[in-house]
Amino acid sequence: MSTEILTEPLFIIVAALLLIVIISFLIYDVKHRNEVEENERLYKKKEETLIESYVKNQEDERMAHKKEVSHLNEKYLEDTTLLNNKLSSIQQFTVDKGEYLTDLALLNFKNKLVTEERIRESDMYILSNIYLPSRNYTNTRKIDHLVLTRTGIYLIDSKYWSGHILHGVTEEQYDEIPYLEGIFQLLNLDPNKEQTLIFEKENDEKVAVNYYNNTIEDTEMTAEKLRNVLKLQFDVVPIIYFNPKDNGGHTIMNYATDSNAKVIVGTEQLEDYFNKHVFQGRFQYTVKDLDEIAESLMRLNP
Repeated sequence: MSTEILTEPLFIIVAALLLIVIISFLIYDVKHRNEVEENERLYKKKEETLIESYVKNQEDERMAHKKEVSHLNEKYLEDTTLLNNKLSSIQQFTVDKGEYLTDLALLNFKNKLVTEERIRESDMYILSNIYLPSRNYTNTRKIDHLVLTRTGIYLIDSKYWSGHILHGVTEEQYDEIPYLEGIFQLLNLDPNKEQTLIFEKENDEKVAVNYYNNTIEDTEMTAEKLRNVLKLQFDVVPIIYFNPKDNGGHTIMNYATDSNAKVIVGTEQLEDYFNKHVFQGRFQYTVKDLDEIAESLMRLNP
């Protein structure tokens, strides 16, 4: 009886101790699990931060590299363009000073438009000394300058001159200009076709008279031949450009009645004309079209 009485309190004590141990273990387990979860959360956050930092650094490096490559490409294009312009200028100078100066004016105008971001480099080609050979090479035509733009193709016949110009004159001007008939007879010019006469003072006692026979007609025929050779969809615009020598004093009287050929005098008028037609004209060609036209011309002039 007494043994049973002693055993019962002992059992209660052991049970209580076990309960305390179990409760302590549960508290420790919950606390430890929270710590593990917190550590996992911190680790994950740190991992995400590291990944974001790595991605950002990689993107910054990629953009910096892209910017550097773009800068190098721009510098390369600028340097090669300058070199090509110099080489082209040297070639032009050895052929004809007037054509060289016209070519230089066109190249400077294009570079200005590109620098001002009004056009892209690929939106305009400036070509010079282009030849259109005939099948038997007996009627080869020379083109002083070609300007290829998305709004049209312009053929420029460049004349280097000083003095006074009578452009597009025929017998219709005989009454207005009394000495004109005598000049036509002296130079054996066709009075029914528009002619171009240039009066240049050589000294105080002498005036030289130069003339361009059938300038307008020849320029228009060359423009038409160019369109046919390249099988172009649109007309080539013929331009007669009078480039004054040394920017000296000059005058021009334009009697031409042909509206197809444009007559331009001096760099300022040249830039004004292209400013108007490049930016206000309707697109006729794509950049790809211009590339193909330029390549075709290069094949004709190896």
